[in-house]
Amino acid sequence: MGLPSRPPPDVGRDSEPAHQGLRVSVEGNAMESGRQAVVAARWMAALLLALVITSPGHAQGVRVGEEGALGIERAAETGKPVDPTAPLGNYAQLLDEAPGHALTFEDARTRLAAGDFQRSTAAVPNLGNRAPPRWMHLDIDNPGAAPLAYRLYIAEGWTDKLDVWLVAPAGATRHWRAGDERSPSHFLRMGLGFAFDASLPPGHSELFVRADSIDSAALALRLIPQAATGELEGAAQHWLGLVHGFLLALVAAYGLLWLALRETNLLRYVVYVGSYLYMHLSYSGFAARAVWPDTPAVAQFAILIGMTLFSSSGLWFARGFLGLAEFAPKVDRVVAWIVRIALAVMAVCVLTNSKAVAVDLAFAYIMLFTFVMVGLGILGVRHGRDQATIFLAATLLSMAGALVTTLAVMGRVPFSALTFRAVEVGVMVEAAIWSLALGLRLRRQQQDRARALELASHDPLTGLYNRRGFLEQALPVFSTSTRNERPLAVVMLDIDHFKQINDVHGHDAGDRTLVAVADQLRNTCRLGDIVARWGGEEFVMLLPETPGDSAHELAERLRELFAGTVVVLGDGGSATFTASFGVAVRSDATTLEDVLRASDAALYAAKHAGRDRVVSTTSTSKPALA
Repeated sequence: MGLPSRPPPDVGRDSEPAHQGLRVSVEGNAMESGRQAVVAARWMAALLLALVITSPGHAQGVRVGEEGALGIERAAETGKPVDPTAPLGNYAQLLDEAPGHALTFEDARTRLAAGDFQRSTAAVPNLGNRAPPRWMHLDIDNPGAAPLAYRLYIAEGWTDKLDVWLVAPAGATRHWRAGDERSPSHFLRMGLGFAFDASLPPGHSELFVRADSIDSAALALRLIPQAATGELEGAAQHWLGLVHGFLLALVAAYGLLWLALRETNLLRYVVYVGSYLYMHLSYSGFAARAVWPDTPAVAQFAILIGMTLFSSSGLWFARGFLGLAEFAPKVDRVVAWIVRIALAVMAVCVLTNSKAVAVDLAFAYIMLFTFVMVGLGILGVRHGRDQATIFLAATLLSMAGALVTTLAVMGRVPFSALTFRAVEVGVMVEAAIWSLALGLRLRRQQQDRARALELASHDPLTGLYNRRGFLEQALPVFSTSTRNERPLAVVMLDIDHFKQINDVHGHDAGDRTLVAVADQLRNTCRLGDIVARWGGEEFVMLLPETPGDSAHELAERLRELFAGTVVVLGDGGSATFTASFGVAVRSDATTLEDVLRASDAALYAAKHAGRDRVVSTTSTSKPALA
């Protein structure tokens, strides 16, 4: 806009009119300049407004292309591609319905035009428990010349009701309806939630979403080219396969162990891991697709029941693993009653179709379960319970995984596949640690049981079999010898004047003498021979494949060996001893008891004949001096 030319001064006028003309001219110029400034300011404001509207740095929504969807603002800020599978909640606008005042699609468009929608501050907006229905709006810009085939991932698979509208540039609208109250499996993608295939035409489209769910649901909005959905869904299914396979392997392995060992803690662990497997199958969408695809009544309670069973079985396992009743019986009773009440209330909710109460119970119970588990771990550590430290570490790791996932959904930490799956990783690590702890405990119990069995069948002083252990080992050998008509001999020996050794040198000398005899017997006998301390200062040897004369020769060598043995005593002194032997053979005896009785009779004869000698006999004849 050009400025008007100033008129030339009138030199024929007197000075005052000239001054007045000059003043008028100056005022007119000033007014004109003001008008020009206002016009310029208006043009500048219009230009700035146009820049604001068209600037990608301030635009709301996403831009789609062949490679994927990208937030317009993010594109302006970075100038380079970002993860095309990342949730787009930050580029959407949200509106919560007033309780009891449901909005139609047209109502929502009116409210959007009125500026009632607010920009989302989270990559994954969350619909909390008992929250009113939430609307989400997203602008979608396709700058290309051709339509693009996309899959719209909207919300988690347990969302009760989900309505999605896609408004094309020309105004045509497509409407999808989903949700587990309508059809649990329709439009459901396992591990990713409800998804809808759409063609995004060139130009500006609008996406409206209405999510209505009584329990918490994450709105992880993602726009993925259909050509790239295979990679995303394949990765999700591979992860689910890993989780389910891992948990199923634990259930199968420890279930078989429980069937074999009947160890109660193994059963508790199997129930705990199995309940988490059921819960994961439910909320990942696998069960909805495979078990109850068109059963909304089941789908509404399936996850809530899983949460309750998971918490209850976890507390049941903790009580047994820590032995809570042994060191904190009152706490154990309180925890037991918590489990009973929670299960009973959930059962009543299912029977009366009270989903709202079931939601409150399930979420409150699983939060209580987490803190109670940590508290029980700390209590176990303070009381020095076996493996309580391992229990506490496993519980804290599980809690850390749940916290990371919660923060990722809330937008407090970067949302990624790893942070979103952290809760599952935490539970799997917890289950693996507990399985290791149970394995170590089982090994120790087996070692303790083996030691107990050894003590039950072995003499603790000499390490030889005791009477019970001898009979357990000898009876099968005797039966085989009898069945095959093979030779077998029994040698029984007794230390001479053993009471005198104890009386003169003390009981330690007697113990040392017994150990010396046991060592000589072990070193002299063959691998297949069975040697035992029969009781007191008596010992017995079962010699398979040994005729009577060979057994007699062995007993004679041992008699001479014992007579030359010097027992070193604890006080530096020494003692010597002799032994008497009785030898019997199987011959035509029908039982091992007969042969033992015959060898004992031969030993008695050796003692009666003056000791330090060997007497042989058969099971049916009188003893004869060697």
